[in-house]
Amino acid sequence: MSRRRKTTVVALLVAAAVLTTGTGLFYNGYGPMALRDRRLTGHSSAGEAEARINTALRTMMDGISPALTYAGGHYWVDREQDHWDGEPSLVSNVTARVGARNVIAVAKLPVLFDQVRRAWPNCGEPEKYADSYPSGHRWVRLSCGSGGAPLLTLTARGPRAEDAPYDGVAFEASLFGVRYRPEQEYGPMPPLANRSPGSTGAAGNDPVDDPYWSH
Repeated sequence: MSRRRKTTVVALLVAAAVLTTGTGLFYNGYGPMALRDRRLTGHSSAGEAEARINTALRTMMDGISPALTYAGGHYWVDREQDHWDGEPSLVSNVTARVGARNVIAVAKLPVLFDQVRRAWPNCGEPEKYADSYPSGHRWVRLSCGSGGAPLLTLTARGPRAEDAPYDGVAFEASLFGVRYRPEQEYGPMPPLANRSPGSTGAAGNDPVDDPYWSH
């Protein structure tokens, strides 16, 4: 092989290596837009977000008396859309949900809301809505939080009948603008077990008839 051809081959191999490395960096959080994401202020790290979310949930749970029986928790991550140049975003919204097994009597739901309001400030008014299909559920949601604190949401689900108790209760805490970390690297708040994010509560599967909350 001539010297010129060897030089050309080496140059092509170097270019291929650079291209491969650059592509890997681009799609793994080290492209120009992702580096900008890293430099932006106001984004919590995943560890900070997990600690703040767990603290918020624990504060709300500890403020409820008598204590509820919890079924488990789950984290999920909503990653922001890719940048205009195709780079994956390094920013996400993170939510943790904790489900309760207790059946909540209609008359006790306002009591539960009042206790949540005392534990976590800046709550709005409860929102009521229902599924559009006849066999669906009715829902009541209370949202609390502002000023950069985790958004806390209490959701109660019950059968369509207005006098029926609520058989699904869940607490959620969310933070927005969190540096991305894969969902599987988050864990439920100790000592709760992992539970599917699609579960509003666990009363329908393993209900707890509580002497206070259920009557």
